[in-house]
Amino acid sequence: MIRNVSSIILVFYISFFSIALAESNEAANIDISYSYGAIKLLPSLIRNSNLVFDSDEHYSDIWIEGGFTISDRLSFEGALELTDQPHQLIGTKFSRPDYPLSTGRFQKSVVSYASNDLTVSVGRDDMLSGPLRPNIFSYPSFGDGFSWRYNWKGWSFKHVFQVLPAEQANNQIFRRSISYHHLAKTLHSFTVGVGEYFILTGEHIGLDLKRLNPFLPYSLNSHDSVADYYPGFVGDSDNSLIKLFLNWSNHSSQLAVGLYVDEFQIDAVDREVYNDAMLLSFSAKHEIEWFGALNQISWGFSASNPNFGQHPGPFTTTTFAAYPLFEYTPGMKSLAYFDAQVPMGKGFQLFMGSY
Repeated sequence: MIRNVSSIILVFYISFFSIALAESNEAANIDISYSYGAIKLLPSLIRNSNLVFDSDEHYSDIWIEGGFTISDRLSFEGALELTDQPHQLIGTKFSRPDYPLSTGRFQKSVVSYASNDLTVSVGRDDMLSGPLRPNIFSYPSFGDGFSWRYNWKGWSFKHVFQVLPAEQANNQIFRRSISYHHLAKTLHSFTVGVGEYFILTGEHIGLDLKRLNPFLPYSLNSHDSVADYYPGFVGDSDNSLIKLFLNWSNHSSQLAVGLYVDEFQIDAVDREVYNDAMLLSFSAKHEIEWFGALNQISWGFSASNPNFGQHPGPFTTTTFAAYPLFEYTPGMKSLAYFDAQVPMGKGFQLFMGSY
């Protein structure tokens, strides 16, 4: 379990509605959920991360999500989050603490195209996370950009480009972006692949194909570019990470293993001076029929070096609006989690979890 935590924390909330906008047309729907308490602000995260909030306060969160089908291959999805959480945690720049639901953000507004071999998404969405990302880290990872995936004879290539929240230091605004690509091969129930992330900051961020070419290794491509340095930061303005992953699934279960490599010292001399920075995560999800209803159970764990995701450049760490992009939180060595979703009938669901 998480270090420095002596008790199990249980979290409960209810998803109120899941209704069809048109009874005769299942192509349009809207989901509304409300949560109250410290559901994403657990004491373990206070001890092991740099998230900023008042640990004595309880927070409300309203999530409204919906979508509709435009055509056989085109669809639209949108989501609005209203909350009492500090505005930094959802990616906005101000809030009104004297008002209930003091801040909000359109977390999703995306148009998607899907065919047998090609999928394309354009807009604001969570285009980086997999389906087994722990709920404790589910908000917010919704950036503006595009994603596309092409499948061919069991091979899959994916590319994502998204703009992250800007940051400010020394009276200078730094724009941030992240690019990701992977190549994967599916064999029966298994999928194995290798991917790469590239976080880039600067005064202006655009589609810099020199650094963000999806068909070249990002880490090697940095070697034929002059590094950008800024006053007050000892590191350069880009950070690349490698991901190795293995997924398995059948009709009722999914398993995912991921190894993220931020820093790995090969030479003995470097190993005496620098630390490795890696993250290993294991996630699982099961659908179990119980008392005539389909229940979902998710669990997993992760372990990492405490310096994983850190980078001495200007805001090139692996965070999005103070939340981690991957299955960890800054400074944490280990995490274990368990979630269960139990249908209660008439559109109600009970969520239970421990971290």
